[in-house]
Amino acid sequence: MQIFFSKLGLIVFSLILVSFYAFNSDASQPLEKQRLPLPPLHSALNPSLGITDTQETSSAKWAKYSIKIPKNGSLSEALDDLGVSKTTAFEIKKLPNSRLLTQLRVGDTLNIWVDQDRELQKIDYPKTRATHYQLTRSDNGFKIQPVEHPVEIKIASTAGIIKHSFYLGGQDAGLSANTIMNLADIFSWEIDFIRQLRPGDHFKVIYEKRFIDNKYVGDGDILAAEITTAGDDKHTAFLLRNAKGENIGYYDIHKHNLKKAFLRNPVDYVRITSTYKPMRFHPVLKKWRAHRGIDYGGPVGTPIHATGEGQIIRRGWSKSYGRVIYIKHAGKYTTVYAHMSKFGKFKKGQWVKQGQVIGYIGQSGLATGPHLHYELRISGHYVDPLKVKFPDAAPVPRRYRTQFVEYASLMHGQLSRINPHNTQLATRFE
Repeated sequence: MQIFFSKLGLIVFSLILVSFYAFNSDASQPLEKQRLPLPPLHSALNPSLGITDTQETSSAKWAKYSIKIPKNGSLSEALDDLGVSKTTAFEIKKLPNSRLLTQLRVGDTLNIWVDQDRELQKIDYPKTRATHYQLTRSDNGFKIQPVEHPVEIKIASTAGIIKHSFYLGGQDAGLSANTIMNLADIFSWEIDFIRQLRPGDHFKVIYEKRFIDNKYVGDGDILAAEITTAGDDKHTAFLLRNAKGENIGYYDIHKHNLKKAFLRNPVDYVRITSTYKPMRFHPVLKKWRAHRGIDYGGPVGTPIHATGEGQIIRRGWSKSYGRVIYIKHAGKYTTVYAHMSKFGKFKKGQWVKQGQVIGYIGQSGLATGPHLHYELRISGHYVDPLKVKFPDAAPVPRRYRTQFVEYASLMHGQLSRINPHNTQLATRFE
């Protein structure tokens, strides 16, 4: 037992001696500088940047930050708040195409990757869903280049029945707000959506749906459509494109252009409060006088569209009409838009295109409530805008007629197979 404790004491003494020697040996060596890891980036961030998420890649050990640009924000401030050297922002500004990353707007999102040393490695700026601008680092410095995400087009078809309004009917059929409005625009020369549509009327649509990386990003063009009014009065529309894929216009099954010289209505989806009448009791003047136009009641600020292409020959104030605009079309036609709350951007003498906004509904002049008073004159004579037959635009160009007949026949056959009583959305058709 004595021998055991003697050996144990010897071992303990040896260990103490070795430890003492090692300590003195290290102490005699020069100090070695060590770079401690930086604290997490979260603690140094400016909350006004609107960082939404962070993640670290397993391969390169980069931290990723999604940053939303605040009011008066900039790329330089975003990088500075992430701890990136100010010289990095200066280097980026010197790049010939730096504007792709420096011309930012409030709400834009930047995806930024930095390494453990706060060195910038990559920026991804989704300018649009299809186009991203990316900055990458290489041995030669930074470079910025656009990255295109291909858009996949899928053809969809649907149908619906109007119960309350055309817009609600489109929603029930699964159409987006943009496609509903486009459908109304296509038939705006053909159908009076305010007065002509009735519950029970139905529609069919074949249109494009756009996807990026298998994610739906919105609708494309309407390829073919049919709206049935008054029981069996069918209105058709087929899109004609040229060899480059550019849209030429919409035509019906008989090759007639759906576009007319004048829009049927100068405003969208408001009620008609007074029609064209040879004599009407004026609500302000309290006497009988002719009402040679159509009154469209609607909220103040509702946009007013030029019903045809022409030149503004008068824009100003009238005691009875308030703020009023007169437009001359094709020499013999004149349209009048009265009681505006304010004018659009077009001045007297300027030319406007069909559908452009020239003003907004108001109550100026002799008016008891907000509305648009709209007139149409032909060679100086008043006519009822709701009854006059407008001239057609040119039919399908001769060089496209064979192509159009084949395309319209195919699409017409597809439309005939769609059941308006079954509003289930189809993503493809045969």
